[in-house]
Amino acid sequence: MTAIAQTAGEVADGTWMRGSAAPLKGALLGLVLERPGHGYDLANRLNMRLGPAWRLEANRVYRLLDDLERSGLVRYEVQPSKHGPRQLRAVYHPTENARQALTRWIETAVPREAARSVLQAKIAVAREDDAPLLLEALKRYESDCMELSQSLEPPPVVPRSWRSLVIDCGRDAVDAQLKAEVDWARRTRQRIGEYVEGQ
Repeated sequence: MTAIAQTAGEVADGTWMRGSAAPLKGALLGLVLERPGHGYDLANRLNMRLGPAWRLEANRVYRLLDDLERSGLVRYEVQPSKHGPRQLRAVYHPTENARQALTRWIETAVPREAARSVLQAKIAVAREDDAPLLLEALKRYESDCMELSQSLEPPPVVPRSWRSLVIDCGRDAVDAQLKAEVDWARRTRQRIGEYVEGQ
């Protein structure tokens, strides 16, 4: 199978949408369709859209762009940087397959993922003498979630545009999840603390 035929197959069968990075690849493809950009520009735009809960490094964005390029959804052109003619940048552009692939990604059913975290796995196998470590980990996790929730920008009273509306909806989802995580961490910390005191 030729590379072009393989790429067309990936777009047609949705192979590019598989894996844990699929949401990020889909969001990144949407940004490239909206406006071409270089890696750092796209990383900044992605972080602005998804909010602080995602915390994406530019290096990871470049790996995602490589995946999208291998799938035939983006291509890049080397262009001079605004910082001088000697500095070159790879500017990513959508291919003719990009719009259809993004539409397919958006219309694909979202799988229900099990709620799980590293902390839940630690609690599941902890020994009694690990209780102080768990209490400290839960306290840190609760604090981190609260800090992240507080860093979310308040939404505008009335969304000024489609973009501000969808960003607000995404941040609202993150805020609700963070508040639920804080509530769970508090309850779990309290239950473990009560057990330790009762022994």
